[in-house]
Amino acid sequence: VWLVSLGAFLPADLVIQRAAGSARANLPDRALPAGEEMLLLAEQIRPVAGPLALALISGVIAFLAWSVLWRGGTVRWSLGAGASRVRLAEILGHGAVWWWRYARLALTEVVATAAALMAIWLPLLAIVGATGALDSTRRAWIAFATGLGLSLVVIIICRMGSLRAAWLLGEPGRRSAVVAWLHGVVDGLRNPLRSVTPLIVWAAPGIGSLVLPLVVEGPLATIVMLLAWLGSAFCWVALYLSYAPPEVVGSFRHARDGARLKPGTKP
Repeated sequence: VWLVSLGAFLPADLVIQRAAGSARANLPDRALPAGEEMLLLAEQIRPVAGPLALALISGVIAFLAWSVLWRGGTVRWSLGAGASRVRLAEILGHGAVWWWRYARLALTEVVATAAALMAIWLPLLAIVGATGALDSTRRAWIAFATGLGLSLVVIIICRMGSLRAAWLLGEPGRRSAVVAWLHGVVDGLRNPLRSVTPLIVWAAPGIGSLVLPLVVEGPLATIVMLLAWLGSAFCWVALYLSYAPPEVVGSFRHARDGARLKPGTKP
């Protein structure tokens, strides 16, 4: 997951390096005023805004397609793994077969989240727009805080439902991504503490790892970025596997222990 995510966004990084590499190399040795280096970088990137946007969009699409492939392959392999060893080729093969099913699940989550956010923000914006000039600022801040809190709750519920639905969708007889997602949301609301805990435990360090390289400068910045990205990939994989049902966890443990046995040894 880490290597593929790096490869997906490598073209965008190359565009930035080609556009701004020479300018950054010619910067003076003295420290620049706060924000001036970023301003110079923005001026260098402006002429290649089109190719950079295309590279970023292509990277996001490639990464999302890979995420759907990996999620579907992991679920399908784990549900029928038995005591076999974990093989990446088998997971990718299962993911290719089930790709459209899990792409529908991802699309369901996006549409449901977008619809819920619109249902929250459109009335709030209408309320702010209908108020007078004297109290519009205070109402705007109240509406913004309310919308932000409700949006966070909606995103957590939708993400939690999608993570649970991914494993439900792999069960025999299930084909509807929408029904699986609805069942995932209902299961999450029935057990909120058990469902939200993995999201908090793994999402917080996963997001923090992505923010860490922004505060590190100097020659170690690239190494820190790669290690932080690796830590973030580990957190997202762990988050996804945390919603696996108990029988799947047992199957992974069985496969792990079976892989450690020497040839000819009875398990």
